[in-house]
Amino acid sequence: MRCWLSICVQLTSLIVLHNAVYAQSEHPFTAPGSIILSGWEYGQLSIATPDGILPVQGPPGFTDRGYFVLPALAPGGDRIAWGLTVPDDSDRAKCDPSIVTCALPGATQYKSVMGVYSIGDKAWKSYGDFCNMGAGSAAFSPDGTKIAFEAWMRGPSGDCDAGHVTAGLLILDPATGQFTQVPATAGVMPNARISWSPDGRHLAAQFGSWGSSKIVLIETGSWVQKTIAAGADPSWSPYGDWIAFESNDYGNRCMIMRPDGSGTKQVFEVGHRLSLWDWAIPMGAVWSPDQKTMSLTEQDFWGETDVVSVDLATGKVRKMPNGTPSVFGWVLERKPRPARDPG
Repeated sequence: MRCWLSICVQLTSLIVLHNAVYAQSEHPFTAPGSIILSGWEYGQLSIATPDGILPVQGPPGFTDRGYFVLPALAPGGDRIAWGLTVPDDSDRAKCDPSIVTCALPGATQYKSVMGVYSIGDKAWKSYGDFCNMGAGSAAFSPDGTKIAFEAWMRGPSGDCDAGHVTAGLLILDPATGQFTQVPATAGVMPNARISWSPDGRHLAAQFGSWGSSKIVLIETGSWVQKTIAAGADPSWSPYGDWIAFESNDYGNRCMIMRPDGSGTKQVFEVGHRLSLWDWAIPMGAVWSPDQKTMSLTEQDFWGETDVVSVDLATGKVRKMPNGTPSVFGWVLERKPRPARDPG
C-alpha cells in the first residue's frame, strides 16, 4: 500500500473532480491545449481535455485489492496504461463446487494484467497473465509504441507459489502483444514510478525498498545499468535536462537532478502539521509540458491528501482547493493538421 511513498505531480492547474460524471463548466480548465490524467488513489480516473472531462470506467471485475500502482497517459493523449487486478477466469482458478470454501466470500481468484484503455473507443484491452497484484506502475515510451512496467511472472507450471515467481522489468509492444524482459531488474520497486528519457534511450527506475532505494538508469537495447542517486520515483523532465525524484528521508522532499546525478536541488519540503502521523509526497513527478510547473500530492498515513503546485522559476507554492485529485499524466493535445488546399 502506498501510504508513505513520495510523489511530485506537476500541473499548472488541476481540476476538482467530485463525481463519476463531470461538467466542464463546473471546473475551470486552465491548461489550454493539454490533456490531463487525474484521479485518487484507489479511486476513479478521469481525463480532462479542452473539450471536457471524461470519466474512465475500469474493466469488468476490476478491483484495487488494496494495492495501488501508477497509471500512465500516452504521449498522444489517446490511451492509458494501468496495471490491473481482475478475476482469474482460467481453468487453474476454477474451484471444485463440492468444496465448502468455494461458496464463501473471498473465494474468487485474481490475476494481474497490463490494461490499455483507448480514450476514443472507451474500451480496455489486456496484455499478459501475471500473479495477483503483479503488474506494476506503467510508463509509455516517448513515441507511444512501448510500455514499461515491473511484473511478477508465473513459474513454469503457471503457479505463483513462493520460490517460483520471477520478478523483473518488462517492455510491452501493444501492437504485437510481445514482451521483452529486461535482465537484472528483479530489484525494481513494482509500485514506484518508471520514466523514459525524452529521446527514448534510457529508462529511470527505482531499485530497492522504501527508505533505502536508489535510482538507476537503464540503457534501452544494451540494458546497461548505472546508479545515479539515492531516492525514489524518478521522473524525467519534458526537455530531458532534469530528473525529479523523492528523497529517502521519509519521502518528504522533492528533488531534481541532472541525468548524470549532478546538480541536485530541493524543489519542495513537506511542512510540519499538527498530526499524529507524518506527511509525505507520494506517487512520482508529473511535469507540466512546458517544464515550468511542478505540483506535489502530500499524503498522510491514512491517505488524506493535499495538492500543491510549485512554480519552478520562483519557488512559489500554491495549495490547490480541497478535493483536487492527483495528476498522473499531462501531455499536449495533438490536433490533426488541416488538409492542404491542392490549389
